[in-house]
Amino acid sequence: MSIITQAQLQQHIKDNALARLYVICGGEAYLKQHFARQLAHAAVDETARDFNFHRFEGKDVSLNDLAQAVEAVPWGSERSCILVRDFALDSYDKDDDFAAWLADLPEHCVLIFWQDTVEFKPKKSKTLTAAINKSGHVAELNAPDSASILKLVAAGVKARNCNIDRQTADYFIQCVGGDLNLLQNELAKLCAFANGEITRAHIDEICVKSVDAKSFDMVKAVAAGNGTVALRLLDELFTQKIAPQLLLGSLVANYVDLYRAWAAMNSGKSAEAPAQLFDYKGKTFRLQNAGRMAQRMTYAQIRRSLDILDQADRRLKSSAMDNRLVMEQCVIGLLSVRT
Repeated sequence: MSIITQAQLQQHIKDNALARLYVICGGEAYLKQHFARQLAHAAVDETARDFNFHRFEGKDVSLNDLAQAVEAVPWGSERSCILVRDFALDSYDKDDDFAAWLADLPEHCVLIFWQDTVEFKPKKSKTLTAAINKSGHVAELNAPDSASILKLVAAGVKARNCNIDRQTADYFIQCVGGDLNLLQNELAKLCAFANGEITRAHIDEICVKSVDAKSFDMVKAVAAGNGTVALRLLDELFTQKIAPQLLLGSLVANYVDLYRAWAAMNSGKSAEAPAQLFDYKGKTFRLQNAGRMAQRMTYAQIRRSLDILDQADRRLKSSAMDNRLVMEQCVIGLLSVRT
């Protein structure tokens, strides 16, 4: 099975050496949208785009309409492009006629299936993927690693004639989170606000912190025994109407990071070592932060904190208690562990 990488897809576009068929799938919405648009832009000449570019929504288009668009001879250009968003490809995995059609697309077209919200799993749909590979490629685009996200931030800052150092860029990513759509929006806002050298103060003043970032700040305040800050952050999250279950889940994730980092460090390894065993792609900074906090806590304190979080989870799921009261008692309980 051939699944091309992001780098290979970029090279196809750069060289203008496009295949007849691309399926853009995976877990990273921003990258899928970006490359679907880049492919569509590269496939046809701007002067003849009105005649040779066809876009469909998968839930609305029929196979007959799709076939007609694919077979239509381009006007004033060597290629036509058909972009289809969210076509239910998985449902055609055992359809021999559809597979044969995909395997024999005309040379003049570039057909792009952009799986925005409708998933396509190439490893599960092996028959269909084999047919796709005869005419083109599957590009499975998932969350980038930390280094790639940093490069993306650096490039975005430079394109807007601003500057940011490595430590501040790391802090920006920690605050906003790894969602590339959100990251791009916040980066544009940040650069417009700073209009030059970007500092942590700019980020704190203008950027909307993710739930994970605020819950990390809460855990950090708890680890430092600062109840005033921890409860203020909890109040801010409730004001944002964050679901208590989502908030608790984020707190649990931070304490699990704390436990893993503590265990690694007390085994003579680095705080980032658990990234070799668990999925921290693009998020190793979480273990680095957890390692710093873990130095302030004992094993017994971390275990007791996890017990308090487990009790809060059970209360949210089964108790008639007010959700806010459950979370406030949880945070106070976590603070009591530090005394």
